[in-house]
Amino acid sequence: MKKILCFILMLVITLGCFTNSVVAYAESFKTENGVQVEIAPFLYKSTLYQMEFPSHLSYNIKEKSVQGDYAVSRELNDLSYTFVFPAGTTKFECKVSLDGETDWRGFSLNDSENPSYWLKDENGNIDYSQPVTFKRIETIAEQDEYGVLYRDLLKDKDVGGFRNYDKIYWRLTYICNGKEYNEYFDIKLYDYDKSEKHTVRTVNFNVAGLPFSALNGENVIANQRAAGRYLSNNNFDIVAVQEDFGYHKHLINNLSGFDYVTNHTGGVPGGDGLNIFTKNMPVYNETRVSWNEASGILSDGSDALTPKGFVYSVIDVGNGIYVDFYNLHADAYGGEGSIAARTSQIKQLAEFIQARSAENDRPVIVTGDFNNYMHVHEDDGALYKNLYLQCGLKDAWIEYHNNGDYFNLYNWHISGLPAWGNWDSVERFMYKSGGGVDIVVSDFRYVEVCDDNGKVISDHSAAECDFTFIKTADFAENTQELQINNSAANKFLNKIKWIFKALIMVLSDLRNLPELIKEFV
Repeated sequence: MKKILCFILMLVITLGCFTNSVVAYAESFKTENGVQVEIAPFLYKSTLYQMEFPSHLSYNIKEKSVQGDYAVSRELNDLSYTFVFPAGTTKFECKVSLDGETDWRGFSLNDSENPSYWLKDENGNIDYSQPVTFKRIETIAEQDEYGVLYRDLLKDKDVGGFRNYDKIYWRLTYICNGKEYNEYFDIKLYDYDKSEKHTVRTVNFNVAGLPFSALNGENVIANQRAAGRYLSNNNFDIVAVQEDFGYHKHLINNLSGFDYVTNHTGGVPGGDGLNIFTKNMPVYNETRVSWNEASGILSDGSDALTPKGFVYSVIDVGNGIYVDFYNLHADAYGGEGSIAARTSQIKQLAEFIQARSAENDRPVIVTGDFNNYMHVHEDDGALYKNLYLQCGLKDAWIEYHNNGDYFNLYNWHISGLPAWGNWDSVERFMYKSGGGVDIVVSDFRYVEVCDDNGKVISDHSAAECDFTFIKTADFAENTQELQINNSAANKFLNKIKWIFKALIMVLSDLRNLPELIKEFV
């Protein structure tokens, strides 16, 4: 409906005058007594306790903190591991300690009286002659919800935070053929130099700046002004917006503190509605790419009538770190044509990202209005396959709010909340480390933006994501020649081109005019 109304208004303008699994980085080893261990340490959520697993002897935690009770505890809780125990195993448990000698705390993962993880035959019998595989799944996470085990162990009421220890000891105990075995793993902690860590506050917001909204009684000008105030008043360093069309001046006139603004491509028709604003962060190599495929002229959202696509740029986020930053707007609607178009667009974006990353190894952030949920896995999981598996991008919401699990969202499904604007919404941030810079998501929130009277100003929530960039020993200085583009391409000629292109497309699709009319009956 939204795109169709936009199309109608555009047509009026045109005919009048030209006006404005998840275990991707697992390490595995075999213990002295024959237990196969596989550990995925990269399932972290914030900068507090970022884990690595360089060898089978210890976990390295890049940063420790005495603040953030909940954040610290869940970092340890998010560690993912799998054990394959020898045949004859009848019990196993995990415990941790601060001195490796006393005060071991933990819980029994499985025993013969509570055989949750052994495979059973059709009669419910367990064959202990077979190896048993234990995976730290949601059942165990609920037993140790939010890392209570680790939190209580580390907490120090005298300092109001967490005790400053350099190591946490982890013990695995299991019984095999009547004999008890103990395996020990050290969790080592160390600090990053604070000068090597840099946090950036970002936001992605579809500002709903389409002219059709006025036909529905919306005060679009007032909404854009309110959007500008929201973006200015919340200390964002990088802003990405979509549907920033003919009311652009009302948006940016209410922005304050933003030094760099990408070149506005204009309103309907001809504009792509995509812009990026930054504070004290130069935006280089601005490149706009339209989708190769789009769906719908007089139907299916009319996406083909706008030059939607993505804008690519290189942003200097500070501390010598440059990031490849993408802002996109994918096809809307859920018909077969729209799904096929979105799938093509995701593949097109993935190919572009891979080509850029091959030329210049930098951290990557991709944001925008994807018009697609990760949990739906439409078209056989095109979003997951192309951006996660193929490009190595992680999804900020999944990593931060769902333990890095891209498939099990059962608790969110049964929460009663719609995904739109609440969880796994179509506004996304995806990211990957590169160039000797680790990216960590330190916070992620969906926010419903309202005006001063409490009225919602867009049909989309804003996605607010805080990224922390940490230099590693492999950090490489940027050597690519970068430039700031100070003016957009010829907007007037582009507008004329799109007017005639839109007219030709409309004439070619008149068979769908009755369907369009039905939208208003």
